[in-house]
Amino acid sequence: MQIFSTAPEGNELAQYVGVDYIKFSISIIENVMDWMEKNDNIAQPLLANIDLLVMISHKYTTDANLLLEKRKIQEWKQVFNDWFARCESKIPAKYREGIKENGAELFKALEQYGH
Repeated sequence: MQIFSTAPEGNELAQYVGVDYIKFSISIIENVMDWMEKNDNIAQPLLANIDLLVMISHKYTTDANLLLEKRKIQEWKQVFNDWFARCESKIPAKYREGIKENGAELFKALEQYGH
């Protein structure tokens, strides 16, 4: 086994942990997409998953740029926007605009990554 830095991922066994988490996040988001496309439920897990993916991508930028596809991010954004348009009137008014703004901010942050 080789150690090549003092970073938490600075050894042979840990160097691909970021890759694994990004792949896992993408998989979870893809499952959520299928659910959101067919759903009119006002509760949704997508933004929480995007938030975590943004945090992981910030730490593992190179891995995120290699694994994330800008085309997929745009698809996810469109599914969120379509869901919001369908469910907007059901969301309590005091949360409506904040959810929409949070979605826009999270997708803007995620759009910094990928190819």
